[in-house]
Amino acid sequence: MERELTPVEARSGVISGRIIRILIISTTVAAMALGLAWFISPS
Repeated sequence: MERELTPVEARSGVISGRIIRILIISTTVAAMALGLAWFISPS
């Protein structure tokens, strides 16, 4: 039987999930921007 989460624990889980999602999105955007800059820049 699982114990109930307190509101603080539930909130911390939501916040950590949001932080992970923001990190993944920002890393993807940064990689795309680097690739685009490398592609556009004159050789």
